[in-house]
Amino acid sequence: MSNEFPPPPHDPKANPQPGLPSYTGPAQDPGYGYGYGPVAPLTMPGIVRAAQIVVWVLGGLTLLGVVGLAASGDPETAGAAAGVSLCLLVVGGFAFTFKNAGNGVRVTCIVLMSVQIALGVGGLASGNPGGILGLLGSIATVILLAQGAAGAWFKRPRTTL
Repeated sequence: MSNEFPPPPHDPKANPQPGLPSYTGPAQDPGYGYGYGPVAPLTMPGIVRAAQIVVWVLGGLTLLGVVGLAASGDPETAGAAAGVSLCLLVVGGFAFTFKNAGNGVRVTCIVLMSVQIALGVGGLASGNPGGILGLLGSIATVILLAQGAAGAWFKRPRTTL
């Protein structure tokens, strides 16, 4: 007897007998083949770069102001200005590591800039209008580093060489 017709199509996921589990095939390791989840950014996002530049500009202006106050013969005021801007200067140092840093650096920068915001508000409340630029820059930095793209950048997987 010849078999002139091809066999009927068979769906491997269809259950041949009701009540029995069906076999779906071998499981695939998620590390191979098709990617799962969000893809880590390959270049630093613009908001992280913007935060980096804001911090560098604020840190540079603070250093110029402190040096200018010290050179003018008022070291006490220069020391006070450096002390009030200490958090900003530390974050300025951390900004150099944004390219390779992990999420801990981002969180630390957000916390330090929040402290800087509190110091700036305190300075304004005591009648010192000179800290408004640092206050606004600190607020901008916290907003930029709190964005999702910044979190994705600092949480991305790192390769070891």
